[in-house]
Amino acid sequence: MDDVVSGAQNIDTALQLQCQLQNLLETCGMKLHKWNSNSKELLNSSTDQEHSFSTNAESAIKTLGISWKPTGDYFMFKVSISSMTSYSKQDVIEQDFTTLLD
Repeated sequence: MDDVVSGAQNIDTALQLQCQLQNLLETCGMKLHKWNSNSKELLNSSTDQEHSFSTNAESAIKTLGISWKPTGDYFMFKVSISSMTSYSKQDVIEQDFTTLLD
């Protein structure tokens, strides 16, 4: 696993979460080096200068197939829906099955 998506209700909880994750990764010889937050306070509290933060308000962070907009604090998903006029039971079953295989 190389991606984690998490959140917190306040800055103190976020700092605790970040510290716990760093400590956990260190026990495995790994380092948390790319992370992001929509809190400038959290970003400024870090001594690690490798965090990933873009000042572009329109930018989105993509991880685990999900896009997150830090400025608005919302997730975006791409959905592809075929435009058939009607669906048979077989069409629905085949569509669900191919989605599971992706």
